[in-house]
Amino acid sequence: MLLAFLLGFTIAFVGSMPMSGPVAVLIMTRALRRERRSAMLSALGAALVEAVYAGTIAYLLPHLFGRTRGVVLASLGLGCLIVTALGVLLLARPTAASRVAPTSARHGLLRGALSSLLNPTLIATWTVAVSALTANNWLSAEPGSALTFALGVSLGSLLWFALVIVAVGAWHRRVTPALQANVLRGMGALLIVSGVFLGARFVTQLTSKGEPAAPRSIERAGRFLSHEQRSEQQ
Repeated sequence: MLLAFLLGFTIAFVGSMPMSGPVAVLIMTRALRRERRSAMLSALGAALVEAVYAGTIAYLLPHLFGRTRGVVLASLGLGCLIVTALGVLLLARPTAASRVAPTSARHGLLRGALSSLLNPTLIATWTVAVSALTANNWLSAEPGSALTFALGVSLGSLLWFALVIVAVGAWHRRVTPALQANVLRGMGALLIVSGVFLGARFVTQLTSKGEPAAPRSIERAGRFLSHEQRSEQQ
């Protein structure tokens, strides 16, 4: 149980660092506008939804052997389009995000949850990550293990965004409108790079026909599990 928690916490914490997704844009926009409470609740809503994704995948993955490739492909394709479009918008018109009207605490929680819920890249990320952990016997499909893993994911994601919000708040006197626009443009450029990376992964997964090797990395673990399942059925 402890290992499942630590794995979920570490992967979520480190995976949130690039700040290259819709959730990161929402939280950073609120933090730059000094709406700390709304930003924290958005982070909480996003972390809860991501935990549900991760925990559900951890529990259901053994029943999806042989189908993970399709799930990952669909998630990567949709994620590439969404992330790239958001990046282009921020790069071209950073003020579009900063002009969003202030929201209540309840709406901040809801927007964070929706931003995470409508981010298909999370499905691909956690499908591949859980595949790697399961293939290496670091994560079991027991309900308790999946629940503990999900708890670690929620706390890891929430802690990183809380640190970002606190850091931005400590520098709030230096956050001018020009600096805010530049930060959002930088995030837009990062989103575009992430979109290109997702697109490259999509093409690689789509055109890959070789037999997968043992899961030495997260990227190859999903194909390994599918191959092992087909071998057992033959």
